[in-house]
Amino acid sequence: MNNVIRLPSARLELDHQRALTWVCDAYLFYLVSLHRRPVYRHQHGDISLNQPALQGFIDSYLKDKGWDIERRHAHYIDILDLIKYLHRSNSQFIDWGTVPALTPRGIRWMNACLSRLGEMVNSYGGWKGYITAVEEVQINEKGI
Repeated sequence: MNNVIRLPSARLELDHQRALTWVCDAYLFYLVSLHRRPVYRHQHGDISLNQPALQGFIDSYLKDKGWDIERRHAHYIDILDLIKYLHRSNSQFIDWGTVPALTPRGIRWMNACLSRLGEMVNSYGGWKGYITAVEEVQINEKGI
């Protein structure tokens, strides 16, 4: 009986993770197509990215804003260009699939998130300053 109740939640979690993976893959491929490597060019310096870091950053950002898993999943689906993905035909010879793509709005949203991250880190004097500030907050929270 409990398995039946948890099944929809487990399915939603799986769909959410799949959509998040597609969004991150699409953005990383977009960055590689621009810069030959997965890096976001910020005015204060480059932000190098990989899929786990990008997934954690994007999903925790929306979760911290109070978005539940259904809303996050819907957002990820909205910013994916599923029409382009469904009509995938990259080659006339051998076509083993293609990579997901973001809508122009999705690219702007991802760029805005990373731009805000860059501004926040810059306000702390760089990455080392940000890490120091986070560690100080964690020490203060343990003392309370």
